[in-house]
Amino acid sequence: MLERELLKDIPHSPGVYIFRDSKQIPVYVGKAKDLKKRLSSYFNKANQQKNEKVLDIVSEADFLDYILTLNEDEAFILESNLIFTHKPKFNVLLKDARVYPYILVTSEKYPRITYVRNKNDLQGRFFGPYPDTRFVKDLIETAQKVYKIRSCDRSMDRKSKPCFLYHLGMCFAPCYKDVDQDEYRLHVDSIIDFLGGNVDAMKEYLSDAMLKYSKVLNFEKAAQMRDVYSKLTRLFVPLGVEFTNSRDFDVIMYEEPIFLLLRIRNGYLLSKLTFTLDGTVNDFLQQFYVVRNNEVPPYIYTMDDVQSEDDLKKYLYSKGLKKMSRLSQGENLFRLAFKNLEEEVQRFTTIGNTLKQAKEILSLSKIPQHIEGMDISHLQGMYTVASLIVFENGKPDKEQYRKYRLDEFKEPNDFESIRTVIRRRYSKHPLPDLLFIDGGKGQVNSALEALNELGFSQKDVDIIGIAKEDERIVFPGEVPDLHLRLDHPVLRMLIFLRDECHRFAIGFNRSLRSKRFEDTKLNDIKGIGSVRKKELMAKFGSIENIKKASFEEINEVICNRRVSEEIIKNFGGHTNGNKKSG
Repeated sequence: MLERELLKDIPHSPGVYIFRDSKQIPVYVGKAKDLKKRLSSYFNKANQQKNEKVLDIVSEADFLDYILTLNEDEAFILESNLIFTHKPKFNVLLKDARVYPYILVTSEKYPRITYVRNKNDLQGRFFGPYPDTRFVKDLIETAQKVYKIRSCDRSMDRKSKPCFLYHLGMCFAPCYKDVDQDEYRLHVDSIIDFLGGNVDAMKEYLSDAMLKYSKVLNFEKAAQMRDVYSKLTRLFVPLGVEFTNSRDFDVIMYEEPIFLLLRIRNGYLLSKLTFTLDGTVNDFLQQFYVVRNNEVPPYIYTMDDVQSEDDLKKYLYSKGLKKMSRLSQGENLFRLAFKNLEEEVQRFTTIGNTLKQAKEILSLSKIPQHIEGMDISHLQGMYTVASLIVFENGKPDKEQYRKYRLDEFKEPNDFESIRTVIRRRYSKHPLPDLLFIDGGKGQVNSALEALNELGFSQKDVDIIGIAKEDERIVFPGEVPDLHLRLDHPVLRMLIFLRDECHRFAIGFNRSLRSKRFEDTKLNDIKGIGSVRKKELMAKFGSIENIKKASFEEINEVICNRRVSEEIIKNFGGHTNGNKKSG
């Protein structure tokens, strides 16, 4: 615990202060116009009694650092950056209902487009966050079909064989051939314009392209443009409400701790995002726009009048904000946003109650907001794999799901398989609030044994499992099993967790078996040796892409008509670009 004596050397200057624990990990970051004055308040007994959080910070901290800045504005930005980097436990932190993805257009010589889950140490233009990964992948695919910029991270310093995207006409392949940098840059600028919300320009381009290809009787190309246009129309639906003040704005609705954000660009609803935050609207604005460095639109509308702090207001206006005001309840947009907020609050309340019940009924050390579940799958001891799934606030977070191959096991051994996965996972990643094992007492004890080997105990994480025979909840050690009625919300949640573990593991097991089967099938074709196999995989990337390839594309690699026909016969490819082989 820190003592008041350390204040004597602290100056009366603006800056940022950092409380650190015994391991030098930041537990709280704050800013101050006057560091000495602000830090003195943390050691004031009356203030500690009034504010429990202040006492907790001082009690847990073993070190105090500070960084001087030239002014308050610099301190505000620095504080936000440090919170984003370190995520201190006592700072108000914005929690995603799920990990929302971003699209990144890099700042390389030949920029690439890709999706990322966070912005850490990445350079380029970020767009988002978006509601889900599927939307992002569809968006990237649509952009590539039109503008053909790369998505791979290959080095541009030396030429290499192109990937299948080049053969599909979705990439200029600067890794393979010389591409005019100025022309490439024009396509990058068009993608940036499109991702910025200019959907109408893309639609106009596609309409013109369809007409142009139809006039020259290139109906195949015209059909491709039509398909892209159709996908674009499905992805971007006009908001459908009148709002004449601006076409680029964010709407923020809230009922603590739920915050709902609607992002509207060029009249289209791009994202509906949900967050939890134990704080005020000002806290949300700082966390979303400053700490996370998300795009600030020209207009921000909230459900109530917001009196922003001066440093926050100054920052938002410096980033392009023109006006922040209350959204009138008479607006159709308000009714739309409020309806979505009510749904999210209802969902959160229901799930939150179940999680609270789980803590009490299962005698957990904390409310299990972050749950990780594990299952082992094999086929008579072969193709042993493990699944790891993640539930955040009672809902699956599929972005965090992980698969583990356990090729070292040639015969069934669930106990040792669980130990292996536990060692792999928690030697590198933090422990969850609750670890769920798909299995009975033996599997649960195996998990605990592996955690003990890593230096953890039952005090560090709660562990439970479900015995499949009678849906009995089991605990490690000598703790007796627990029976709940089948319609109990806690048991229903655990069964859903168990079924999701099982589904993910089985799916991975099947795909692995299928992949190995088809790999063997390729080896069995007469005329396919290791060299030709490598060449096929280098061009097409996977067995799945070989299946989609035409005879001409395969024969371009194989250079042997008989062998190419045999591949088509075995993998159901195409004899030409349009027809299936008989």
